[in-house]
Amino acid sequence: MAAARVAAQDGGPSFTQRALSAMNESSPVGLIPAGERASGWTGWFADAWEGSKRIFRDGHSDLLLPAYTYHPPYKYPNRFDENHYPWGVGFARTVIDAKDNERLVYLLGFSDSHYDFQPMLGYGWIARWPLFAGLKGGLGYTVFLTARADANYLPFPAALPLASIGTDRVTLYASWIPSTEVLFFFARISLDGARSSGGGTGGVAPFPAAGARNGRPYANLVYGAAAWVNTDASGIDSVASGNAWAPVVGYRHFVSERAAFDVSVSRSSHTLDLNGARLGTFDLMPVTVAAQYHFPSYAGLRMYAGAGIAYNRAAQQDLPGYALSSSSISPVLQAGATYPVTDALILNAGLNVNFARHQLTEGDTTLGTVKPSAVSFSLGLGYAF
Repeated sequence: MAAARVAAQDGGPSFTQRALSAMNESSPVGLIPAGERASGWTGWFADAWEGSKRIFRDGHSDLLLPAYTYHPPYKYPNRFDENHYPWGVGFARTVIDAKDNERLVYLLGFSDSHYDFQPMLGYGWIARWPLFAGLKGGLGYTVFLTARADANYLPFPAALPLASIGTDRVTLYASWIPSTEVLFFFARISLDGARSSGGGTGGVAPFPAAGARNGRPYANLVYGAAAWVNTDASGIDSVASGNAWAPVVGYRHFVSERAAFDVSVSRSSHTLDLNGARLGTFDLMPVTVAAQYHFPSYAGLRMYAGAGIAYNRAAQQDLPGYALSSSSISPVLQAGATYPVTDALILNAGLNVNFARHQLTEGDTTLGTVKPSAVSFSLGLGYAF
């Protein structure tokens, strides 16, 4: 009997085989029924692509918001020179599978530790367990393709662990980056209800089109807002800049129920310091053009994510002996929400992240590139028609 038991164990799959099988099931391939999977390595990639397409097709839409980057003091003695707030935005399609595990494909852009733009395109899997009061904890991983300014924006793949806590609607994630020993936190917000891999959908049905209070659609929105423009200049040692209020005006046109183009302009006045001495003041005046995705409404509230470009002017410079290059073009990331106050009056709140760059010169000497790292938090009203 003992010999038969040993023989049975010898004939079963090894630990490595079981681990590889479990990893395979957690990949997008896990959404493909076993009988429909292709054979060989090329078949695996074809199944992974098909599984990713099913997540995008059957999943619900989510807004991703980077939240915080923790630089441990033992690794970063100059940690206060690093960017702790990776302002940005992302879009995800998420499926909750039959085991209540979470699978998502996503596109994320944010301001990295050096205030440079970093994009990510990836897949994530989280195994979840119920905790209390509807909260669920999870552990999993993400694999993604990214590019960084300090690597000359050459794309490279990476894989990182993920931990999560939250609900189907709102979840906070944390990831540890071994190469830099940094902790990265971001949130996922979904207001259109959870959807399983079986295709069922729940939650509150979205309002028609742009979501006016009585359901009346609108194609255009003209708005004005007040914005707090936070700058944290970097790029040159000991350079610093101040924060300021700014007026914002814009126009948004919906080309479909979910997609819109947005044009806006603002102007704010900032101080500029170098080596602890005040150089003077200058105005930031970006003109931004962005494409936006508007998520389904939930009780009238409608979130959006956007990306585009900005033409930036460094105007009204009062920097005796110094000068900033007058213009630059930069990527821009947006996130925000709208809420209908009346049929035509729309409350609009937004986050705008601008990666503007300006050369700082002293006479004929170029001192380097100043990154204002302007992040605008705006609140205003618009007229819909």
